[in-house]
Amino acid sequence: MKRVLLIVPPQQKIIDVKQLGSKWLRIGIAYIAAYLRERGVTVGILDCKAEEIDMEEAVARITDFQPDVVGITAFTEEIQEAAGVCQAVKKSHKDIITVVGGAHASAIPEQVLAEFKDIDIAVYGEGEETLWHIVQAKEESDLAKVDGIAYRSGDRITCNQPRTLIKDVDSLPYPAWDLFPLPRYLGISMISLAAKGDSHVLELPILSTRGCPYNCNFCYKAFGRSARFRNYEKVIDEIEFHINNYGATHFFFTEGTFGVDKKQVTALCNELIQRELNKKIKWSAMLRADVMTEELLSLMKQAGCVKSGIGVESGDEMILENSGKGETKEQIRRAVAIAKRVGMPFEISVIIGHPRETRQSIQNTIDFAKELDVDIFNMAIMIPFPGTKVQQMAERGEGDYRLLTKDWSQYTKQRGGPLELKDIPISELRKIQARAYWQYYFRPKKILYVLKTIPPRKMISITIDLLRNAIFQQAK
Repeated sequence: MKRVLLIVPPQQKIIDVKQLGSKWLRIGIAYIAAYLRERGVTVGILDCKAEEIDMEEAVARITDFQPDVVGITAFTEEIQEAAGVCQAVKKSHKDIITVVGGAHASAIPEQVLAEFKDIDIAVYGEGEETLWHIVQAKEESDLAKVDGIAYRSGDRITCNQPRTLIKDVDSLPYPAWDLFPLPRYLGISMISLAAKGDSHVLELPILSTRGCPYNCNFCYKAFGRSARFRNYEKVIDEIEFHINNYGATHFFFTEGTFGVDKKQVTALCNELIQRELNKKIKWSAMLRADVMTEELLSLMKQAGCVKSGIGVESGDEMILENSGKGETKEQIRRAVAIAKRVGMPFEISVIIGHPRETRQSIQNTIDFAKELDVDIFNMAIMIPFPGTKVQQMAERGEGDYRLLTKDWSQYTKQRGGPLELKDIPISELRKIQARAYWQYYFRPKKILYVLKTIPPRKMISITIDLLRNAIFQQAK
């Protein structure tokens, strides 16, 4: 049986200091590792980001493991680093099969192979069954039978048909968190950055749903458009397993559609309470405004949820409608009011740079965020991620867009870089973002939260970045 090493690539070239959760556990390869191990494959995980490993050290660790296959997960901004790992591997170990998966490869598998010659196979869609079939392939011709991949055969690139989605997501084994350097993640929490330094806090991601049925024009759906819900009891069984085996204290649900199936979430919360796990853990989840009710959020709080939030996206009614989000400002106001009545710490996320965005529509978004006045406010700059409607519009120059670069390392949501509007250059979008953050957080009512929540070194870096964009940077 072949040996497989799954890799989180080294740190990307451009570090976005405002992306506070810059290090997080990758649930995708944790699932794949568990799936392969269950089938007798010798599998390991090399988490270069968590272990702060550079390319030279990564190659040395790969050599020590002696894999037949390396599988690398990569978001768009990481794809160059993933390709760099493949290049380094091929220089000294030509026979190792290099496989790249994740959102970027899922969106444009053939382009990934065309752009990076040292990647042998790009996996698109769910990776568990696909990588298992890759591992089983005895020769190159066997790859023609593997659904869900693009692969290289000499100078030719072939893209096979999509793989059927896993219908029973409960059939998957629990993610193999034991293969990760978990001590490196102690004190890091999506729930509260203030947990930094607390060696008792271990937060693990958990999934209750795969797939998203909604139509946001800025989002790529790597897990498909149909929502597949896990059995609530099995989700709670997994939480208990992680508490007992890894000492997990915090959890965050990775899907942004928590609560879409109210029966599932209600049963899940009641089960947490019945097993008294609500007294042992803290957890968080992101919902949609149109599914929030006071009854649901109150039950979530009783079950141990200590933070929730929604994607607002825009405070301009027309921009919001055109985004495909399927929500209104009134629904958002109602959701925030519910959170305040329940006493639930709440987060909102917005984007500037939507198609046909204007300075006035951006100001409407900033004003709306201030009106909502929640605990945590995030403002991203629109990124034309591959596979999204926004990316297609940017390619065609529609929506008043100007595509500036395909340097994938610049595709970070907080910094922005690859996209601007014909009347609003990227330098101005960054200034607007910086000023919005400054005006929102550096108010008397918010400054204490900032000082308590963000570690001092991170705060200094963010402040310098905000000042640079808000005050010093000149519009080009």
